[in-house]
Amino acid sequence: MKRNLSFISSIFAVGCYSLFTFLALIKFPNVYSPLNNWLSDLGSYQINPGGALFYNIGIVAAGLSMLLFFVGLSSWSLAGNKIQNIMLRLTQIFGGMGALSMLLSAFFPINIKETHEFLSASLYILIGTGFAFSVATLRYYSKYPRWLLFLGILVALEDMLWGLVLNIYIVEWVTVALFLFYIMLVGIETKRKAIYTG
Repeated sequence: MKRNLSFISSIFAVGCYSLFTFLALIKFPNVYSPLNNWLSDLGSYQINPGGALFYNIGIVAAGLSMLLFFVGLSSWSLAGNKIQNIMLRLTQIFGGMGALSMLLSAFFPINIKETHEFLSASLYILIGTGFAFSVATLRYYSKYPRWLLFLGILVALEDMLWGLVLNIYIVEWVTVALFLFYIMLVGIETKRKAIYTG
């Protein structure tokens, strides 16, 4: 059941974010570009009055889905392996806090500058930390795809660096795309978990 929870919620998170971002984008009144705009511009009621609600609904839906995704990862727990279980709990704690930061950012859009910036930085740093611990958790499975562990490290570093220093428009787009892609892939592997333990 928990395997299905992570799988379904990962697909739902990616699907909702993509759909509602697209709906917000087509309502954007001016030229919108990854070279000149933050993703959060789509959620500003001042900059995008006709589309902000769509974007913020997508953020809430994706954030809630990601919370469920991290809860469902408990299916990766290895009985009798205390260190692996600690890594898993840290994945869930940091990832869950990152998902909560994402959800809350919808209620404090970019025009509420200081709060939004704090929540955005928290999102990327916490999610990145959660991803780093997910790699530490999943490496205990010898059949788990090594390339996906390397991708997890890359995404974790990208997220944490973005949250700390790399405040460039297009880098944000790449960062969000990578972390949603990683969540989806881990969700798929969680659904397939039986092959690692069978």
